[in-house]
Amino acid sequence: MAYLSTTDFTQDKDFIDKWLYTIRTGEMDLSWMKSTTEKISPEEANPRRGLTYRDLNVGTYGYTDIPEKVRNNRSYAPRGAEIPEGVPDAQPWVSRKSELWAFNTESYYEEAVSRQWNATTDIPWDRLDGVELPEVTGKALSQLMTFLTEVEMIATDTPAMWLPRLNPDFIEVRSFIAAQAMDEARHAEVFRKRALTTGWGLMQASPINEMALKHLRDADSFSEMSVALHLVAEGNVLTLFRFSEYLSPTDVDKKIFRLVMQDEARHVGYGMQHFKYVLEHFPEKREVLHAHLDEAENISFAGAAATELTEAFIILAGGGLKKENIEQGIKVTTQFNLKQMQEHFERLDKCGMPERRERSKLYLMYEMGRAAAENAGIKLN
Repeated sequence: MAYLSTTDFTQDKDFIDKWLYTIRTGEMDLSWMKSTTEKISPEEANPRRGLTYRDLNVGTYGYTDIPEKVRNNRSYAPRGAEIPEGVPDAQPWVSRKSELWAFNTESYYEEAVSRQWNATTDIPWDRLDGVELPEVTGKALSQLMTFLTEVEMIATDTPAMWLPRLNPDFIEVRSFIAAQAMDEARHAEVFRKRALTTGWGLMQASPINEMALKHLRDADSFSEMSVALHLVAEGNVLTLFRFSEYLSPTDVDKKIFRLVMQDEARHVGYGMQHFKYVLEHFPEKREVLHAHLDEAENISFAGAAATELTEAFIILAGGGLKKENIEQGIKVTTQFNLKQMQEHFERLDKCGMPERRERSKLYLMYEMGRAAAENAGIKLN
């Protein structure tokens, strides 16, 4: 146990005497009833929606006036509570609003809890009974699901490891991050189940993909993690899910990808709104964000070329291993890879960083790939 109490209460005579005295007499202290906290009467702005975090944005309990640097709360006390002497320092790593806040943070959490789905009961697994895919297609689908299970496992670990590091004054962000970890755990579950129901079991782990995933876990700050995870990695995965839904060999697979897409879009939305918030409120951090993107884009470019993903995708897109299948598969996979990069820069444009195209090595790779695709007769939207 890392933290040890400064007192062994079972050996503290004064503490034990007070405990026994209270049991014997029923005499209470009641000092907590004299708390000088603000008294409010929050109301539902929309009764159909219920009482939301936004409805609680009132007075000292609200989030609008949280300062950039939270100095008065280093405990586990919820924002607005009275903090008496003797509360231990919880040593939060992140106490700056600019490190984690996003426009509409409170709404992302409310959406997350209202759109929860169940990988056990909301997927029509029974429709797979009697469905037999060709061996090569079945193995490719299982490899894709194995790859995605890897991705979602680290996507669960990464936000979850930051939870105890965030100052409790940012309860709306903490709630969203907790909901995201649950989303990602459910994604890992559904992809694992689908891999096993192909009849081919799990396939092969991806060394280069895991190198890219390790980068997410090892970020030096929450904001760096958010840029790498929410904005870059999950942005790429959102494009992957959309293409995978289109290529899915069964209606069950299509439903899986539609459900995970709605979660992933929410995570990307938070990342974009955090990025946008920092750019608008702390323009001096623009160069820091460029530095975060330099590394995240480099790792993203490497991970997108993972053989375990690319070859499985080519087979699924083309429908087999014959020459004409491979040609069609390469065409679709090239379109997919370039679409990932194109949408990444479109998101940065929307966040307020259009100059990224001028200084990004990834954008040079995008232009190079686009030219090569056009020379090969592959049309891009």
